[in-house]
Amino acid sequence: MNAENSRVVIFVHVPRTAGTTLARILTRQYPASGVLRLYESWFGEELAGLPTADIDRLRAVLSHFYFGAHIFVPRQCAYITLLRDPIERVISHYYYVRQSAAHEFHESARKLNLREFLEYCSDDDQTRQMAGKCGVPHLRTDPDEMLETAKRNLSDFAAVGITEDFDRSVILMKRVLGWNYPFYTSQNITQDRPRKEELPQESLDAAREHNQLDLELYRYAKELFREQVRAQGHAFESELRTFKRMNAAYGPVERVVSSARRMAAKKIPGAARGFRGR
Repeated sequence: MNAENSRVVIFVHVPRTAGTTLARILTRQYPASGVLRLYESWFGEELAGLPTADIDRLRAVLSHFYFGAHIFVPRQCAYITLLRDPIERVISHYYYVRQSAAHEFHESARKLNLREFLEYCSDDDQTRQMAGKCGVPHLRTDPDEMLETAKRNLSDFAAVGITEDFDRSVILMKRVLGWNYPFYTSQNITQDRPRKEELPQESLDAAREHNQLDLELYRYAKELFREQVRAQGHAFESELRTFKRMNAAYGPVERVVSSARRMAAKKIPGAARGFRGR
């Protein structure tokens, strides 16, 4: 096992950042038995209770949890994430929740306009996740301390991706983590949402007001991203161009294969689940 493959990849999945697409890419890079989804976890503390055999074969952990899961893994870890323009993210989040009947905030989103919804539940979520326990909403935390903690944590990530530069982000991760080509089709896209330019100014003002820390963290993340890409050398951009051409051809094939899989799954009840039932 080489150095890249010996590490446990921890994907801190921030909602509405194209993380579902990245999660699909990531799970194709490793054996199913080594991929653990902990989407109901806050900090990944469940990792501390895994049997030694499960820890030994663990290759990747995916979750919406806060930063810090590495403390429960007795192996070297490598963090990755995607961050998105905070204004675009909260708009996407609002309209996604309105369309998702099972979401805990669905009824509220249906009753509230965007400005009211932001005041109700959307407050620097990206910074909070990257800040770990320091960012938990019900704890009293100094905003400046939370932002600095988030920046400090983010600076140690193996790869920081940017949603608006997704292809470049996944090629960076491929190189850093020793992946195969990360072909993909976009997943979990919010349908029928207005563009930012079509929204009332008061909604945009509210989005900025409630996400000042995220706006600063996003600026910092873009600088980290640019530095990580520059460190890859001149051949990076050539590989990126090749990947874009190949991925454009991959999309139509993947849609056909996915459709066939869905039809087959309907005919086979009780399909096998992933690692430890997740």
